[in-house]
Amino acid sequence: MMSTKTRTPLFVRDKSFYKIVFSLALPMTLQNVMQLLLNMMDTVMLGWIEGSNTETIISAANLANQPYFVYSLFLFGMVSGASVLIAQYWGKNDTDTINSVTGIASVAVVAVGGIFTAVCYIFTDEIMGLFTPNPEVVELGVQYLHIVLASYIIASFTTLLCGVMRSTERVGVALFTNSTAIIINIVLNYILIFGKLGFEPMGIRGAAAATLIARIIELFMVLAYVIFIEKRVKLRISRMFRIKRTLVKDFIRYSLPVICNETFWGLGITLHSVVIGNLGEMPHAAYSVANIIERIGLLAAIGFANATLIIIGKEIGAGRAHNAYPYAKTMLALSVVLGAVMSGVVLLIRNFAVGMFNVSDDTKSAALNIVLVMMAVILAKSFNTTAIVGVIRGGGDTVTAMVFDFVPMWAFAIPFGAIMAHVVGLPVWWVYACLMSDEVLKVPFILWRIKSKKWIRNVTR
Repeated sequence: MMSTKTRTPLFVRDKSFYKIVFSLALPMTLQNVMQLLLNMMDTVMLGWIEGSNTETIISAANLANQPYFVYSLFLFGMVSGASVLIAQYWGKNDTDTINSVTGIASVAVVAVGGIFTAVCYIFTDEIMGLFTPNPEVVELGVQYLHIVLASYIIASFTTLLCGVMRSTERVGVALFTNSTAIIINIVLNYILIFGKLGFEPMGIRGAAAATLIARIIELFMVLAYVIFIEKRVKLRISRMFRIKRTLVKDFIRYSLPVICNETFWGLGITLHSVVIGNLGEMPHAAYSVANIIERIGLLAAIGFANATLIIIGKEIGAGRAHNAYPYAKTMLALSVVLGAVMSGVVLLIRNFAVGMFNVSDDTKSAALNIVLVMMAVILAKSFNTTAIVGVIRGGGDTVTAMVFDFVPMWAFAIPFGAIMAHVVGLPVWWVYACLMSDEVLKVPFILWRIKSKKWIRNVTR
């Protein structure tokens, strides 16, 4: 008699599972919506400053944010690495270890954040000069960066504490505090950039000052919640620094690959700006505008991936590793549907979204061409983000996630894009396509790894 293999269904048949997915993914997606709204309003308001070259000031603000982008990806790597441990220990209901992991991450954040801030402050001109040869863009970018650098460590603590809350299924906290801070930021942008309510017009420096003030307020709100309201994890200084040497080793073992992953990936994305920035002001302004539209397409993917990490990690930590593979298949299938839907949304809104920006017709035309390429990128990226950040990393296989994420980018896509830009001389939208080609390249390797189930690892003690 022939044996038959039981195939795992593509979609889990459990309504409670989908309720959990929805309750985790929706608040994180809404938080991304608010962050995107802030980025769009920054760009739109800066583009309407009277007496300024729109392309120059938009490029300056975008490039001046690249150092924080690199640092934020290190920070995201640190928090994601901690989340791998926290989600699994949350499955075991071990709040003492969650406190200790938070304490270790806090020390690392302060140390690295302080060094990064100091280096950026000392070498601000040189850092801006890496991104563009235009002295006017460099000068404006330096003005912005000198102010906003003060917010780096502040944002670090906020991100870490919100990451702990998310990993223990308190996702609404980050949504509320972040949304409130973003609304404050937008209002302050209007007041300080244009000089309303008796303030002097500050231009690009006003946008930086608004960001700094909003981040300070956000940290105070998060601290107030953690100290006075949160009762399940009970983060306290006395508990956070009861640190065992074995836990430090675990933190390094599982966090370091994630930190390297996110930092090198962030440096790669920054090199995208370098490659395109050296094509000239118009191509880079078009890329900056299109990049905001890409974020619309990926709004749900990032929240969805983080929700996947929490779900997979909790199941493994709770001793239900048999659920990890069927849950992973379902989340990946949903990520493809999500990617297709968001690609369609981008197609529908592209003309309206690009039309919001006060840039030249050539810049708008180039941006629209980049957006058309982005539709395919969004579909692949939605799947890859859920697979790497959510499934493989959430399962505890952080080294494989690191290899899949940045090796194709550095070994293939960045050299390919640079050659097509500066040797062959392709238009900016084809250069963008070459720079993002790694997203398609990594799909078959990811599928192979997921099917092997070797990513399912219990990282708790």
